[in-house]
Amino acid sequence: MMKLKNLLGDVALIVALGVALGACSKGGGGNIDAFMKLDTEKAAAFNAGGTDCVAKAKSVGDWRTKNTAKYKELQKKLNAEWPKGPPKDVEEKYGEQMKANKKAVIDTMMACSSDPAFSKMMDDTRTAETP
Repeated sequence: MMKLKNLLGDVALIVALGVALGACSKGGGGNIDAFMKLDTEKAAAFNAGGTDCVAKAKSVGDWRTKNTAKYKELQKKLNAEWPKGPPKDVEEKYGEQMKANKKAVIDTMMACSSDPAFSKMMDDTRTAETP
């Protein structure tokens, strides 16, 4: 009976490993989901405050202070896994969201780059950019 129990345990372990390896075969796996969650939260921080650059400075500064290290870590992992860019299935799933997130950041940078409060926040949180 003990041998059968051990054998069943080994089979369960092999099946679990196979499922885990299959889930990771495309690369990215949970990293892309975690990255997109952070990227979308980043876009929300840049969108906060409407046209008020002081409000945006607070929102973006808070996000950068709390999340930049993890964001950069995930970004580095994904860039290493996908040196030629994300696979087609990832682009299909997240492409529109990636574009919208990038637009939110660029629009705010263009609108607020000359605002003293926003510029100060960018300088103050620059150290958070290096993991």
